[in-house]
Amino acid sequence: MAKNYDERLPDVRCWQPVYKNNDTLKNALETTCQLIQHRITSRSEAESKFNINNFDSGVGVEDIVREELTSLLPGRYLIASGVVSDRYGKTAGDCDLVIRDRIWSPAIKLGATKMSRRYHFPIEGVYSASEIKQTLGFAELDAAMKKLVILSRLERPCNPFGHITENQHLQCLDRPEAILNPLHTSILAIGLPKGISFSNIVARFGKINALLGRDEMINMLCVLDQGTAWYSVKSGSPNNANYMTDRQESLILQINDGEPQNTFYRLYRELLGHLSRSVLGLVNLEYGSAPLCRRTVSYKDAKFNLAAE
Repeated sequence: MAKNYDERLPDVRCWQPVYKNNDTLKNALETTCQLIQHRITSRSEAESKFNINNFDSGVGVEDIVREELTSLLPGRYLIASGVVSDRYGKTAGDCDLVIRDRIWSPAIKLGATKMSRRYHFPIEGVYSASEIKQTLGFAELDAAMKKLVILSRLERPCNPFGHITENQHLQCLDRPEAILNPLHTSILAIGLPKGISFSNIVARFGKINALLGRDEMINMLCVLDQGTAWYSVKSGSPNNANYMTDRQESLILQINDGEPQNTFYRLYRELLGHLSRSVLGLVNLEYGSAPLCRRTVSYKDAKFNLAAE
């Protein structure tokens, strides 16, 4: 073979990734979430001032949060507001923020315009729902939890563990007492009223949740620049509950108020983990009714029936 190239080859052992602690994905995502948290609080503060002074308020606080979260989540998820219903016609009413499947699950009623909040979504196609509050006092907390509990009580068939994709179910992989489509619910607040501390809000949040079943409880509370609270499996070191494979485990409430700059980051990490693990049950979306009057015609000698005889 003719040697028409430089035989002095490079030392390929030197071709190694450069490690810089401040450039790791972990820190990059954390910094990004801190910036988003700052934007949400700053824009919400401006929104509040416009409202106080009776100016046109422009986009609302809920719109701000939906916009910022949309910029961060993968494109397969659709963030919207709207009405969530089940196949029996029951509804939880209008929800501030729902994260739904963009590809497999249709809306069951379109809004009057693309910006309308009156879209109706099937509960089977929803991964997560959040209530968003500008200021979270006790009354606002109760109202938010009530909305999310009602949402959780809609008819939502459990997706078995062997349903590995939205349209593929391998029964050999099913596990008793394990599911793939728990509904994640959370409350996100921009701030607290005077005289109410984060610990006060968390205490009430925990007490109300203790009255609810595993599939009805609200999974996470986040107050920006204050703290976050969510649930972990009690046994062993604190591992975040996934509500899929740990349904028989006891849960404990984690309260994190030591890093107020990372409240949105904690919410996003918990939410992204839930989305990454979840597989929705979208095979039989039975919305609507069967025809009332039908006629049948039998073709005894039809060629397409010969194999069935």
